[in-house]
Formats: sequence, structure tokens, C-alpha cells
Amino acid sequence: MIKLARIVVLPLAVATALFACDKGKGKGGSGGGGATGAAGASAISPAKGGLTRALAAMPKETELILGLDFSQLRKSALWKQYEPMLMEKAGKELSEFKSKCGFDPMEKMTGVLMGAQIATDGLGDATIFVRGFEKGPTFECVKKLAAEKASEGKAANIDGDYIEVLENGEVKFRAMFIEESTALIIKQGDGFGDKAALLAAAAAKDGEGLTSSAAFVKLLDEVKTGSSLFMVMNGNAKVMQQSPLPFKIKAIYGWVNVGAGVDGESRVRMEDGDSASAMVGFYKMGVQEAKKSPAGKFIDGLKVSSKGADVIAAFKFDQKQVEEMIEMAKSLR
Repeated sequence: MIKLARIVVLPLAVATALFACDKGKGKGGSGGGGATGAAGASAISPAKGGLTRALAAMPKETELILGLDFSQLRKSALWKQYEPMLMEKAGKELSEFKSKCGFDPMEKMTGVLMGAQIATDGLGDATIFVRGFEKGPTFECVKKLAAEKASEGKAANIDGDYIEVLENGEVKFRAMFIEESTALIIKQGDGFGDKAALLAAAAAKDGEGLTSSAAFVKLLDEVKTGSSLFMVMNGNAKVMQQSPLPFKIKAIYGWVNVGAGVDGESRVRMEDGDSASAMVGFYKMGVQEAKKSPAGKFIDGLKVSSKGADVIAAFKFDQKQVEEMIEMAKSLR
């Protein structure tokens, strides 16, 4: 989440990593944890066209879909407990942004929806929708900061709904508001898609991009896209080819809901029911040994089964267990 904030959210929040740092009233509804497929993700998708419009803008070759509903996360007890720590890790850009622009981008933002290729060192090309920032205040803040930093070679070009941020003539960030409170960003390699690329993506229709894949649309109908977080990954992604498992994985998908604790499901779609049953068998063979490990006490919160070609890992952990997991993770650093 912190890496995503650094790469996408903070730059979008008026690109203040460039302006406000020497180094370098949209309202979204809640999709609801039970909503599935295109009917969910209302807080993180474009207000007009919803999730279908966003998926149409993503290339058919997209390997990973990720949705984060911040409007839900902010209401959770876990977020309220760990928010200070997360914001501290977000860096000084966030506090400088708040002081310069007069609003907290993390409070304004309702969600992020991203479709990406998976590179060996992280994310490759990506199409990203950020929901919640208002175009007017955002652009006004850009203009203000550009004027303050002009002597350092920093500038901003605003053309209608389009914005680009430059440093010494080199483009550092590009984005386009496709609605008053929905911004579109296209990551291309180490840079950002230009205005033509943004316009093309914004104009995509149902039946194009990912929505042209009947298999993907059918799979998405099984995903609880109204959850705090949801994810779908293509089994043909290059990173999946490195798996040591003797099985072909067609897709990995799942969702997480965050409250006082966390609960959700992670599913692995195999080629057939026999492969799914075999995967569950492998898991059960290792359970007793896993219980001897430091993390073994959490295994009872995980229930693994198969249904058709799917391996289903359903999990539920209370707040105390989540806190213990976080502390355990810290000790492993």
C-alpha cells in the first residue's frame, strides 16, 4: 500500500513529490463486501460506467487487477490503529502536501483501481484509476506550487482535464481527470502515458480491453469486488511460469474485508477438479508440520477446500491475531 501511495497517489495529489519537496469533493459510495463482478467496486471505479468502463480501458494483456477501497478501510478499527504508522512511512511528501494544499489526500481518496503487467522487479505497464480527488482544488494547488518552485526548474502544464508536471523540461508525471473526482494514469515503463494514450483509454467502450475476454468477465462474476480489497491474476502471467508446482494454474483471485479483524477468501483456479483436489491434499499433508512453526497458531483461522476446479482458502482472523501477525512480520525483517 505504501509503495502504491508513493508511485501513484502522492504524485496524483497534485504531484507534490515534485513541487512541495526539495528532493524530488468527490464522494465515493461503498460497494459493499457482498457485491460481485461489475456490480461492485463503486467507490473505486468511474462514477459513469463503473467497473466495466475501467476494465475496458485496460489492455487485454493485463495480468493483474487490484482494487483498494479506502472508503471502507478508513472505517475499520485496524486502519485507525495503524494509520499513524502507515502515514509516517508514506514520507514527508504527505505532510508537506497537506500544509501546502490544505487537505489530506488520504482522507479525500476513496479508492484505487489498477490493471497491470507484472515485471520481474514489480509492476510493469499499468492503467490506474484514482477516485476521490476533486479536479478544481487539485489543479489550483498545482498552479500554486508550480509558481513557488519555478526557480528550481519545476513547472506544470494544464490543458483542460489533462495535467503534466515537468522538471527542467523533463516530464515527471501525467494524468487526466475523466470526471470531476476520477483521475486516470497510465504507467509506461519508467514514465507515463501521454495525452493521446489517456484520451484513448478514457474513450474505451464495453467490449474492448479486458471486457473483450469472455473468460475474464465470467471469472470476475465470482469475485467480491465490493470488498475492501480484491485481486485477480492471470495464470499465464510470466511470474507464474516460475512456480515449482507440478500443476497448471489458470487464475488466482480473492478478496479481503477489513474491520476489527480481517476475513476473506483466496482462490486458485486449476485446470480441473482432480488438480484442485490434489492441491488440497498437498496442503493437508503439510499442516501438522506447519503447526510446529511460529506461525502455526494461525493455521486454525485458515480453512482450505476445493470446489470444482478451485482451491479455496477461506480465512478469518480477529484483531489480536492480526496484531500478532504484524509483530511477527516486523521481527523477521
